Amino acid sequence: MLPEEVAAIILADSVRLRTSLRDVAIRFFSRNPELGYMKPIVRVLSLGVARNYILLDHVLTSLGYGPPSHSVKWMTARVLVFEALSGKLKPSRARKLAPKIGIDTDKLLELRGANPREFVKGLGGVDRLSVLYSFPRWIIEELLSAGIENVAQLLQSLNRDPTRWLRVSPWISVASLATRLARYGVVIEPDKDLYDVAMIVKGASKAPHTREYQEGLFVLQDKASALVGYVAKPQGRVGIDPTAGAAIKATHLAWLGARYVVAGDVKAKRLNEARHTLRRLRLGHLVDLVVGDARSPYISRIGTAIIDPPCSDIGRLQYEPEVKMWLSRGDIKFFRRLQYRMLRSILEAAPRGATIVYSVCTLTYSETIWVIRRVIRELMEAELSEPEPVIGERPKALPKTQRMLPHVHRTQGFFIAKLVKL
Repeated sequence: MLPEEVAAIILADSVRLRTSLRDVAIRFFSRNPELGYMKPIVRVLSLGVARNYILLDHVLTSLGYGPPSHSVKWMTARVLVFEALSGKLKPSRARKLAPKIGIDTDKLLELRGANPREFVKGLGGVDRLSVLYSFPRWIIEELLSAGIENVAQLLQSLNRDPTRWLRVSPWISVASLATRLARYGVVIEPDKDLYDVAMIVKGASKAPHTREYQEGLFVLQDKASALVGYVAKPQGRVGIDPTAGAAIKATHLAWLGARYVVAGDVKAKRLNEARHTLRRLRLGHLVDLVVGDARSPYISRIGTAIIDPPCSDIGRLQYEPEVKMWLSRGDIKFFRRLQYRMLRSILEAAPRGATIVYSVCTLTYSETIWVIRRVIRELMEAELSEPEPVIGERPKALPKTQRMLPHVHRTQGFFIAKLVKL
């Protein structure tokens, strides 16, 4: 089996199961350990196809092939065209694989080194952006309706590897941690905005394997995500995180001075990772874990609450570009209804004066501006408050909110709103 074939299988299974490429690849190679040597090239091929699949389909249809699908056969065609456009397709592999999927070998080899922009000539507006950056039209329309400027730069940034960040424990300074991590080849730089956040300049993959990580001296967390804790301002208050997952944000509330924190999730299994996080950071005495549904609040003694509900993850496409291959407009409608119900339920349960911070790692209009506007309109007991510190861009439609943009702030795409219960 060739790497192109393995990549095609993993890509097809990822879409079919709506599961990350990473998880599918782990399962595939665990079943086929003899193919383990292929992992680096398969990763490059699968990520390359996921980031460029619409462009690759456009090239294939221009050659007379189609219609596009997510079958293994069509995924193989995408992989071969990606390799060809990258100038790395070996003629021997093209001659072996092209006939199997019904593609003319000579036409395929003629694509080697071609400029992708040649295939979008004649296209304009949203159509050009959709094909060139391989984003479905509806996602681009959502971003445009949210008032994001320079959408082309945003799309280009979302198709690149992300900048990695970490959050430093209060028991060590950023400078001291930088000195210790340098011994492993991990280079970090302190952030200019958040005192306990640092950017990983080099050696990001080594960071989780260091002694300092195991000792709980830092956690891996994007800067935009860490900003949520600062906006919440939990000092001396009871902190609630009903959508905690691995409890990364919940532990930040503890580090920032919350009296204690209640972290919950609707599925007990998800809290296993949270337990591991608490053990590693030695915060079990400050953070309680509970199983509960944020749509039916199980605690009313709220001083500060952060709610980070399930979303489309469009702001995280640098990490998982495969998501855009199966995400649909119907998914967005589902997420916004869920987000609205969670946020409204928490606000209704909160006492007067409580602070609720709503955050999502996406930038669509439906999951950000629409949700906040509807909650404020229908629940007269809440109002927007200044989300200080303001590091991100202020949307014109909701200037008392902020969003972080990958091409501007070197973070994941992120939206933050701070509400106060009246």
